[in-house]
Amino acid sequence: MTHFLYKYRQVALFLTGVGTSLGGLYTLFPQWAVENLNQLTYQSSDTIFIQHWGFMVLMVGGSFFIAMVRSTWIKPLFCIALIEKLFFISLVLSNANQPFVDGFWPSMVMDSVICAYITAYLWFCRTTGDLTS
Repeated sequence: MTHFLYKYRQVALFLTGVGTSLGGLYTLFPQWAVENLNQLTYQSSDTIFIQHWGFMVLMVGGSFFIAMVRSTWIKPLFCIALIEKLFFISLVLSNANQPFVDGFWPSMVMDSVICAYITAYLWFCRTTGDLTS
């Protein structure tokens, strides 16, 4: 299992970076993103929050690209991303019976797959000390 996780680490970092960085759309196009990706009515009073959240997610996504060339970033990034993504998953699941959650399911599924990989990586590769080899 460790060999598999190491072998596909670069691919996982790239795909996770792309998927997570898509949250940057909320920074650049807040109204379009909220209405088309989340299927919610855009409230202009929420623009600052939406754009800030989009930028924060973009920064996490960009960090996955940096981790592709700086292996010392992997363990701290994986730990931070795991916490952030598990919290997002818990928010979607705890609001599953609310109509506003409909547009969040695809992101939750993506984050669930990412969490599964990160958890497996941290667990199976834990004996390598800093998890960067």
